[in-house]
Amino acid sequence: MLNSSSSHSLRAMSLDAIRGFESAARHLSFTAAAEELCITQSAVSKQVKSLEDALGMALFLRGGKGLSLTPEGRQLYEAARASLAQLATAIDRLLAVDRVSVSVTTTPSFAALWLAPKLAKFQALEPAIDVRVDASEDRLNLEREGMDLAVRLSPQQADAEGPPPLLREQVMLVAAPAIAARIASAADILHVPLLVYYDPAVRFSWMSWTAWYGRLGLRQSPQQPCLYFSQYEHALNAAVQGAGVAMGRTPLVLPLLRSGQLKVVLPGQTVEGMGYRIVISAHSAERPAVQKFRAWLERELALEAIG
Repeated sequence: MLNSSSSHSLRAMSLDAIRGFESAARHLSFTAAAEELCITQSAVSKQVKSLEDALGMALFLRGGKGLSLTPEGRQLYEAARASLAQLATAIDRLLAVDRVSVSVTTTPSFAALWLAPKLAKFQALEPAIDVRVDASEDRLNLEREGMDLAVRLSPQQADAEGPPPLLREQVMLVAAPAIAARIASAADILHVPLLVYYDPAVRFSWMSWTAWYGRLGLRQSPQQPCLYFSQYEHALNAAVQGAGVAMGRTPLVLPLLRSGQLKVVLPGQTVEGMGYRIVISAHSAERPAVQKFRAWLERELALEAIG
């Protein structure tokens, strides 16, 4: 039974604050916790401060070398981790009949070109786990939207802090075999239509034909035909049909290269692109089904990095 003091302290603590503290303690980083929970670093800091105020004690030591847990913080972390895991397991038992489900959000191009074709492989390994895919360019708040995990793509400059990405894209020029056969040198690209992927919200230099022409020592002619696509998979589909030259991003383009539908143009020319990371919602981190799906994703992405 709770005494009056502990009961009052518990009433002052929100579940969001417990989740924020647990994530920050697990990563020993407010920045990493904010990324995992899809909130700001300031929000995580305020959540932790609310717990420290309710308990009247420090939970973290904040120094020049980063965060570390106080003895009291370590004790609360172990309790919070166990409690959140028990809560997740209880919810699974309440909701599950014979099956469990995992929800993942990622970009439309990754969902269409890489993830969807591989889900049959996961289903064969884990037939009792259903997977719900949300394809969106928006970086959804996993907690608020009830999503279990996300496959995030981040630009190179975002990798300065935190662990390295699981996989780094390699960007190359690709075309259908008949088109690729016509391109023996960089100058031959001037006589082939360009397939342009453009993102109205965010533009990346490695996906810019202007940057590629500069890299190849070419000057683009205003008379050169161009086809523009707001969805990356549409640009690749047009390339498969022989419409022109596109930029191939690994791992997304690998199935089309392996099948022979596309070929690399000017193989010596590649640049690094986006980094891939897996982010887990705090409320799902201990669910066995989510852990299995995450481990499978990591293995598959590692295979692409090796290949």
